[in-house]
Amino acid sequence: MEKEKVGGSSKLNIAIIHPDLGIGGAERLIVDAAVELASRGHNVHIFTSHHDKTRCFEETLSGTFPVTVYGAFLPRHIFYRFHAVCAYLRCLFVALCVLLMWPSFDVVLVDQVSIIIPLIKTKKSTKVVFYCHFPDLLLAQHTTALRRIYRKPIDMLEEATTGMADLILVNSRFTASTFANTFKHLNARGIQPAVLYPAVNVEQFDKSTSYRNFLSINRFERKKNIQLAISALAILQSLNDVSEGHDLSGASLTVAGGFDKRLRENVEYLEELKSLAEKEGVSDRVKFITSCSTAERNALLSECLCVLYTPKVFII
Repeated sequence: MEKEKVGGSSKLNIAIIHPDLGIGGAERLIVDAAVELASRGHNVHIFTSHHDKTRCFEETLSGTFPVTVYGAFLPRHIFYRFHAVCAYLRCLFVALCVLLMWPSFDVVLVDQVSIIIPLIKTKKSTKVVFYCHFPDLLLAQHTTALRRIYRKPIDMLEEATTGMADLILVNSRFTASTFANTFKHLNARGIQPAVLYPAVNVEQFDKSTSYRNFLSINRFERKKNIQLAISALAILQSLNDVSEGHDLSGASLTVAGGFDKRLRENVEYLEELKSLAEKEGVSDRVKFITSCSTAERNALLSECLCVLYTPKVFII
């Protein structure tokens, strides 16, 4: 059947499979991609295992594209363990539902969980695009022998299934080099990702005349290393420093980002950060905002002196 033409190009039926459509950088990218593709006349449909309408990006509720949830009943962990296995099972269930309950899509965009790629590839007419935000095996802990045994097959599956995508995308040249150094077998086979930078609509930000606030915007996860920003603020306060005409001794810090009360780490880490601010003597200058709206985020970015990026960088 010939595809419908839109503005001289083919109108595609595109499915996006994302494990958990909450609030975070990965979700922001996926939602932005869906909005842009829909604006170009393509039929876009997001499938996920979780979508809380009280805690999500506004665009997922606007009707620009449908969002369908499958497998919300499946556990996210087993006694706070086996998070990766549970994430794989939930995403596999979503992919299976898409295959069995929906007509074939021209393109399926997958991110974070590559293990579903071979399942989707059973539909020969479907092209699979995999967006690698960062190799998961580098983000997972391998600190004990038991963890290394647990992660070994998962890490092997990540590399093998990632290489089955028709197109692999990454978010920067740094991630592209990390991809090559991490997935050595894929690199040896000449499988290299293309760089597609996350888009930013700068017109959504207002001009501000007050720039005294530092901003840290991340999920409330320990790997984001947010405690570094709080400790740096304490040092800055003790120095009573003046830089380029700005008296930064009275500067404050806003810590904002995705927060999910279902996740024990989110809850525990927020309390740890609050305790650290008290210990460092800067609790009156640190403001915590959990799961802020897009409008709140834009206001924070417009008014801040700078954005602090504190996650550890992986050098391979």
